[in-house]
Amino acid sequence: MVPRQTDDSPLPILPDVLVAAIVLTAAAGGLQQGLGLPAGVLPLALAAYAALALWVWRLIGNRALTPADRVTMGRGLLVMLLIGLLPAAGTGPRVAMLPFALALAAFLLDGVDGWVARRLDCQTAAGARFDMELDAVLLLVLTVWLLRLDLAGAWVLAIGAWRYVFILAGYWRPALRRPLPPSQRRRVICGVQTGALVVLLAPDFPAGWVAPLAAVLLILLSYSFIVDLVAQWRPADP
Repeated sequence: MVPRQTDDSPLPILPDVLVAAIVLTAAAGGLQQGLGLPAGVLPLALAAYAALALWVWRLIGNRALTPADRVTMGRGLLVMLLIGLLPAAGTGPRVAMLPFALALAAFLLDGVDGWVARRLDCQTAAGARFDMELDAVLLLVLTVWLLRLDLAGAWVLAIGAWRYVFILAGYWRPALRRPLPPSQRRRVICGVQTGALVVLLAPDFPAGWVAPLAAVLLILLSYSFIVDLVAQWRPADP
């Protein structure tokens, strides 16, 4: 499938995609070799990146990335590294700090792309969507890490899966596909989710507190999504 453009050439976006691929290959390959990580780290990171790059091409279309988009792509590389490192979960103390450090960097960079977009006057709807969807992927990846480290049960994946369940429900109930109105409640709860999950991944965080706190996060997020479900359930007035 090709982007929704009249010109189907990917050349404008290609330099950004290739540079990002080189950076990711160097980072994932360097970590794999330097720390003696499992052989699947680099292939998994690159496979995840290939999916990301294809999705970005379809979203952005046939134009070069803006400076704000490039910041978001940089965050995306951190998330792809987090995905690639999943086979190394629990392999030793040298790896223990990596998921926390990468997740913290990705979290702290959230919002920088928006600032750059406003500062350089390069805001686009596609760029905002790119940022939002990457936030959702990061949330899901963080819950997978908690599961892989045996810090919480499989139920913790529901935190990351809630958004995708909402999207799938929209195919059954078209009213759920309507754009959601801006909501401070939604922004605060979603921001708290990511920040708190990053903290739960900290190597020195008490393991016994992780599951109870993750359960509180799931309750908060479920409340937010249920509020939106109820609000969107009825078809829009003609």
